[in-house]
Amino acid sequence: MDPVFDAYVVDKEGRGAITAGLARCPIDELKSPGVLIRVQYSSLNYKDALAARGEPGIVKRFPHVPGIDAAGVRADDPAAGAVLVTGYGLGTEVWGGYGDYIRVPDDWIIPIPAGLTTRDSMVLGTAGLTAALCVDALLQAGLDPAQGEILVTGATGGVGTLAISLLVKLGFTVAALTRKPAAEAYLRGLGAARVVAPTDGGASDKALHKAQWAAAIDTVGGEVLADVLKAVGYGGAVAACGMAAGTRFQGSVFPFILRGVRLLGIDSVQCPRAVRDELWARLAGPWRLSHLADIEQVVDRQHLGPAITALLQGTRTGRTLVVVTGEPA
Repeated sequence: MDPVFDAYVVDKEGRGAITAGLARCPIDELKSPGVLIRVQYSSLNYKDALAARGEPGIVKRFPHVPGIDAAGVRADDPAAGAVLVTGYGLGTEVWGGYGDYIRVPDDWIIPIPAGLTTRDSMVLGTAGLTAALCVDALLQAGLDPAQGEILVTGATGGVGTLAISLLVKLGFTVAALTRKPAAEAYLRGLGAARVVAPTDGGASDKALHKAQWAAAIDTVGGEVLADVLKAVGYGGAVAACGMAAGTRFQGSVFPFILRGVRLLGIDSVQCPRAVRDELWARLAGPWRLSHLADIEQVVDRQHLGPAITALLQGTRTGRTLVVVTGEPA
């Protein structure tokens, strides 16, 4: 094995300036114990974009390799089949999927189920697992397509795109919330019945709005989440999984005690292994999406900079597939 490998490295210079770009790294830098995996594909997520900017809450130490998703083969047994890793400490605590190799604990590694290619698994990635967790939480809360529209916020993002797609596949009617009027054709192409703007809920200081949604998946947090809670109907639920719009929101107990609304927190980072296995099996089987190639944007590691900027500026839609070694899907 080559003693060095290529990786997209984020580093901090002496005066605190952050640099990022392709570099050669000694394989010995993968210090964490575990299994060595040769990475074929990764993806670009909001957390990766923050890591590429050296965000202190994401990057624990420098130099660092982002990439909270990775798919490839075990270096010690390539014939064993393709595997994927998402979440845990990948791309935060340990070097991530933007390197030719990662080294992770064995219990982080999931064999890619039949029905998905290596490439498919990264078009899904953390966003797909998170969307599946949100949909599953609503189903477990008793939500049924006959109960009315489901709102999805941050609809053009990775989680939003995949949540809409999964809900539509399962027979739900979906309303997509976005600040991007130009994205209406894209969202309707995913199957959204209508597209609404954040102000369509009647943003105000009212404790409750007119009930509009049977349930919701909120991918952005902040005051958007507060407004969504006010507009969910009796017995509904909101699966909350994001914070791009802020980590705090103001509200009252009225949605909870007058309408029985449930707020369901979703975490894909430390999600139990049994749940991961079940949801990946669904994503490869009954929940398999046939249009993954239509929502992907492909980028090589050396061209990550513009994609990262676009994601942080909110101008990128769908999922970004990152080609690492570029081996067959």
